[in-house]
Amino acid sequence: MLRPARLSVLTALCLPLALCAPGLTAEPTCPPSAVMPTPEQLQEAARNARDRGALWRFERDSRHGYLYGTIHIANLDWAMPGPTVGRALREAETVAIEADPGDPATGAGIAAPQKPHEAPSLPAALLDRLRGQAARACEPWDTLESMPPLMIVTRLTLLDARWDGLHTNYSIEAVLAAFARRTSKNLALLETVAIQRAAIIAGSPAEQMLEIDRRLVALENGSARQAMAAIANAWAQGDLDTLRRLFAPPEARASRIDELHRGSQRVFAAAGILHMVGDGALQKLLAERGFKIERVPLGRRP
Repeated sequence: MLRPARLSVLTALCLPLALCAPGLTAEPTCPPSAVMPTPEQLQEAARNARDRGALWRFERDSRHGYLYGTIHIANLDWAMPGPTVGRALREAETVAIEADPGDPATGAGIAAPQKPHEAPSLPAALLDRLRGQAARACEPWDTLESMPPLMIVTRLTLLDARWDGLHTNYSIEAVLAAFARRTSKNLALLETVAIQRAAIIAGSPAEQMLEIDRRLVALENGSARQAMAAIANAWAQGDLDTLRRLFAPPEARASRIDELHRGSQRVFAAAGILHMVGDGALQKLLAERGFKIERVPLGRRP
């Protein structure tokens, strides 16, 4: 019998895919698009679900909650919560995520055009390279051109992962948000849209231009795709050592989790897995705030 957390996810998975279905393309020169899974495929994914990522249990003031490392790209099998993660979700009264990808205001706010004095003035050659990568991704330029250039190259990097069967449609945050709505749990945000946007679009116009060039080089030589696949596979295995070698972010979301915990509800807080490594790892910052925190073993099927 399928557990409630998995049954809710079966419905949740269909939502982002249904929204993008009209834009699916059969062109062989385009990266493969996420397709609407059949009911049989969803049932099979639920039956074979295994725990992925990394999960911690935290406790303070005689109440406990969970911290879960997520990823922004995944596939159908990865999106289905395993038994341990599913149990934690069912226990939670509040599901807290970094940002709600299902809220149109989130995408609109992050992708809104920059103010003229904040935006880099791209040379024609750099603009041509951006257009070339958009064409390679089969992404219409008119859907991108109003975005900040750093947002364009970020989106193209995420889309590049489709060649390896990894899609933003299956992002863990989207699944968790849909699960919370489906099960009538409270949905809370760890960050504002402004914070999310500032994390992507940072630096002076000159610094932004250098970063755009660097990321375009990575797209052009294939290293961006390799890095995304390495991060995604390390997430799936809960391999924090590999993630630590790849990236160690300084920022954290501890204060927001602390605030939600003070609200007397059991919290399931989910943040990008890269926020769980390095000196600023979120679980370390929670421990500094007086939480007892321990990693929850997740079952691994061969």
